[in-house]
Amino acid sequence: MNLKKIDISIFVVFLLASVYFISQFLRSALGITILSISIDLQLNYEQIGMLGGIFFLSFALVQIPLGILLDKFDPLKVIILMVLIIYIGTIILSFANSYELTFLARFLQGVGCGACLMGPLVFLAKNSAKSNFSKYSGIIMGFGGLGALFAFNPFYHLTVLIGWRDSFFIFSFSIVIICFILMLLHKFRKKNKPITIKNGSFAIFIFIFTNKNFLKLLPMSIFGYASAAFILTLWGSKFLSIKKIISDYEISLILTSMALFWTLGSLFFGYVNGKYNIGKKLVIISSLVLITFLLLFTFVSINNFFFIIIVFSIYGFFGAFTLVILDHYRRLFGNEIIGKVLTSANLFNFGGVFFIQWITGYIINHVTENKGFTVEQGFSISFVIVAISLALSLLFYISADEGYA
Repeated sequence: MNLKKIDISIFVVFLLASVYFISQFLRSALGITILSISIDLQLNYEQIGMLGGIFFLSFALVQIPLGILLDKFDPLKVIILMVLIIYIGTIILSFANSYELTFLARFLQGVGCGACLMGPLVFLAKNSAKSNFSKYSGIIMGFGGLGALFAFNPFYHLTVLIGWRDSFFIFSFSIVIICFILMLLHKFRKKNKPITIKNGSFAIFIFIFTNKNFLKLLPMSIFGYASAAFILTLWGSKFLSIKKIISDYEISLILTSMALFWTLGSLFFGYVNGKYNIGKKLVIISSLVLITFLLLFTFVSINNFFFIIIVFSIYGFFGAFTLVILDHYRRLFGNEIIGKVLTSANLFNFGGVFFIQWITGYIINHVTENKGFTVEQGFSISFVIVAISLALSLLFYISADEGYA
């Protein structure tokens, strides 16, 4: 038997990217629609933090069982099931008229979106040449990342015209179309024999979670992606809205630009890491840039629109470095357990976003109501905490082994 993987078609790569597009859109859409949702449902800052965070918490909690399913079954089957769950959550959101119902909808969306990146990445790991993994994952994260771009500008205008509920209802049709194409692909593609692992799933997870390199990468998984995502997917619009000189439309442009440069960053990091194998250097440089900018947000008053859009764009570009972390995990472990490895890491990726989004809302709510601080001061405290956490994570990451290409 020839163990060399037959490379998959570029059509399949872009179809998988469309799945990630859904996830990126839904995790980002709240970043701009929360301005309207919080008014309609009369939410406080802590409720806003929970509403944003529950998506990432449910996303994180599903990762371990998802890893088992992705290794045991055809990843396409798992992806299709999860996309259907996303559809149910999106329909509920389009009719939500209370905090509780909106909370449920975001929970279901988070569960379904749990497979929208890991599913495609496991599919790639099992069905494409190793030399193409970084390139194809960069394409998926780059073009799939356009979902965030769509959320912050075209979707924003749609919500202005017809409201956020009807806008989500219309978007649900695109979910159905993508799901249908995935079903056709699953029906006609050549079936691969499932990989059989002699050890039980529990023993494999013990092996993963006791691996010293996995443990050294975990802090970066928790705070690396979260350090950019908590701004782009929720708190960026609220942070910018306290600057009275910036309109809601200008906020949408700023976040659109941030999402665009996140997409460009994903393509850049995927290409450079795959070609030059300098992933560790990319992570170190990007982390230092994000730490610098978080401190800039804290100690410098930024009120010029053009300066803000430049700063947020650079932040988005370097925030895309976390795909290099995923490739680092792949290099440390074999393909036989890659599903469990990546989903275990993703448990902490998105658990970290939940934690930072929630703690940011809690801090702002606490210091403004009980300590007499302003909302802007509450954001400053949160930014400092994230910057320190990312710096400590970087210290652990630097000591990890490189792994193998």
